[in-house]
Amino acid sequence: MNKAIILLALVFAGSPASAAEERAATKAEIEKIAVGKTVNGRMTYGKDGSYAYAGGGKGKYTISAGKICVKFTGGGSRCDRIVTDGKTYTLINQKGERYPYGR
Repeated sequence: MNKAIILLALVFAGSPASAAEERAATKAEIEKIAVGKTVNGRMTYGKDGSYAYAGGGKGKYTISAGKICVKFTGGGSRCDRIVTDGKTYTLINQKGERYPYGR
């Protein structure tokens, strides 16, 4: 077999697909997606800071650069990271699970 072909095959086989560059979403970006809206058909963020999850907990939310945090009425809290590649937004929960955000 031609050595050049083998070398090219090895180079491409060892090259991982380049991941899109992500950055933390700004506070303004998250507010534009969430405040006063129901996100992904399940998470409702009231203009008054109230939070409700369809079939789940209620509480109060706060937004800062790169994250949205909820303090639940029944106790407990959660902070999720919100990142963007410049086109789409992704929620990353405390377990590292990733979900589209803002659809």
